[in-house]
Amino acid sequence: MTNAQLASIQWGLFLSVVFLLPQLFFRQLTFRSATITVYASMLFSATFLPVQTVPPRQAVQLVPFQWIADTFRDGQIAFDQMTLNVLLFVPLGAMLMFWGRRTIGQAALIGYGVSLLIEGSQLMWANRIFDVDDLITNTTGTALGWLGALTAVKIYARVRTAALPQRSLASVR
Repeated sequence: MTNAQLASIQWGLFLSVVFLLPQLFFRQLTFRSATITVYASMLFSATFLPVQTVPPRQAVQLVPFQWIADTFRDGQIAFDQMTLNVLLFVPLGAMLMFWGRRTIGQAALIGYGVSLLIEGSQLMWANRIFDVDDLITNTTGTALGWLGALTAVKIYARVRTAALPQRSLASVR
């Protein structure tokens, strides 16, 4: 993990506390609001903080799956960046499945929209790059999060059903 990524995590934790304290103070803190606040703080800090001082080589990257060539050229860091992009959007997919009651297609579309909003605003942000690979990996992360949440729900239902005592036919009569 790079120093910039560690700094982003620190900023995300700091912003989470800043935004959670008023909710706690006014007694409006719920599990759902806390989860959304922490996720939004981490998402913002990972995509916009810290402000980079070195300008990128390009402002826009429109070649799909360019990260593969970048991995061969730059090494493991390009692969790690794409993996982190997928992981960054997994919670969004899970939240959309659990709380939003969305289909996988709707969740993927919302993930794409959030990613497009972030990437579009990075065009205006100093020293950030619009990357089509980020759109792909973020949307993939949202869909994987939705599928993971669905799998967890199905496993939980199966375990819970198996744990219930079975009624015998004699007790029914």
